[in-house]
Amino acid sequence: MSMEDWFNKRWYPEEDDKSSALALMSPLSSLYGVVSRHRRRAYEDNPPEALPVPVIVVGNITVGGAGKTPLVAELARWLHKRGWNPGIVSRGHGGRAREYPYQVTAQSHSLESGDEPLMLHLITGLPVMVSPDRREAAQALIDYHQCDVILADDGLQHYKLWRSMEICVVDGHRGLGNGKLLPQGPLREPASRLESVDLVVANGEPEAGVREQCGDQVDFTMKLEPASWHQFNLDQTSTLKLSSGPEIGPCHAVAAIGNPQRFFRELRDMRYQVMEQAFDDHHQFSPQELQFDGETPVVMTMKDAVKCRDFWQSHWWALEVRASLPDDFYQRIHQHLQDFSADE
Repeated sequence: MSMEDWFNKRWYPEEDDKSSALALMSPLSSLYGVVSRHRRRAYEDNPPEALPVPVIVVGNITVGGAGKTPLVAELARWLHKRGWNPGIVSRGHGGRAREYPYQVTAQSHSLESGDEPLMLHLITGLPVMVSPDRREAAQALIDYHQCDVILADDGLQHYKLWRSMEICVVDGHRGLGNGKLLPQGPLREPASRLESVDLVVANGEPEAGVREQCGDQVDFTMKLEPASWHQFNLDQTSTLKLSSGPEIGPCHAVAAIGNPQRFFRELRDMRYQVMEQAFDDHHQFSPQELQFDGETPVVMTMKDAVKCRDFWQSHWWALEVRASLPDDFYQRIHQHLQDFSADE
């Protein structure tokens, strides 16, 4: 069991966990809370200089995946279709470029860009800029691509980045876990942070326990739906979108995401017989790790596929999921953009 698995089993217990190991971490969580409150208060007392365009941050208050990246992709597509010129900024977790800000291209390697920024660029075709300083990345998108809306994939706690709107994504199944701050629990900020964001979006219909945790803070429910199957072309810089996936039957399901079980459930709902191959979030694969039994299909997320294109094989498949959001959500985005323009 990896360290990530160890924590997840205790942060998101199926029953009340009285783990003494977590209890021993309570002083560290208290210290973390003091630092978190200080950083938030510093932002409120001395906010960074505003940028000339709207900046919409899509993040969460828990560590691990909640579904924010698919939401960013769908929002970027929606904006682009309506005549906006959106750009996406990211920390680029798992990547290390020679210099920043780093512009993601189809030729980028995930070791430079990080897996999520590369995936976002490939599936949307829109400008993506990476930097540990996301304000720097946002300014580069404005200067070099004339972007008129900036979307930040993650970064709710990156207070150097000015924002005109905050969207927090909550996993409808796992919620806020045990409700405790790191490292005793999965929270980056206290649950009360939900009261200060503009919109709270639940990824999946919130279960009773999640609604109890979040109170009436959840504004919208998002569904992640299988959209299309992909395989990488020979040039390794683009994918071939397919009308159908592998034949229904056994498959090796590979997932190095924050919540692999969500991907495995999706495949089972599609009637595949899933052999689970879970890895830590952002894991960088080697070819040997994906050599299973013969020609049994290997199915992975798009986020994982972009890390495997250098050694892609013909019996591997990538499943793209897309976020489905109600019209009222987009009306709120439209109103925000109108209000921003009116204030200029």
